[in-house]
Amino acid sequence: MANKNTEQAEPRGSIREIAQAFLRLGFVAFGGPAAHIAMMEDEFVRRRKWLTRECFLDLVGAVGLLPGPSSTELAIYLGQIRGGIPGLIAAGAAFILPAAVIVLGLASAYARYGAAPQVAGILFGVKPVVVVLLAQAVWSLARAALKSSILLG
Repeated sequence: MANKNTEQAEPRGSIREIAQAFLRLGFVAFGGPAAHIAMMEDEFVRRRKWLTRECFLDLVGAVGLLPGPSSTELAIYLGQIRGGIPGLIAAGAAFILPAAVIVLGLASAYARYGAAPQVAGILFGVKPVVVVLLAQAVWSLARAALKSSILLG
């Protein structure tokens, strides 16, 4: 079933290529869906050229209509475009599992050391970093999506 999104994508990639790309994002992408989507746009539109910016923005709009985490849905959809059903599974697992393992480790550490005053200081220091990452992601997506003064109003 060919559609506008798959016609603009490069030929299918290997499952290994898909898994490696999303595994890397799964480990380094934090800050929520806006940051994830900005990183995916940089990785798959600019660097790897798997699809066009317009196609990517269409996908972002489509996954925004679905319930649930839009960045995860976008990762799964990009995997499907690049590698079919096996790509969908590889992208989803590779993107979700690192975060699950990291959260499990952090939850375990928090349960064990959460009452220590030093931990409160660390958590307080992380907040500004997350705010900056979100601002950067919103700025990047806004530049890509808002191309005219009519769209800004």
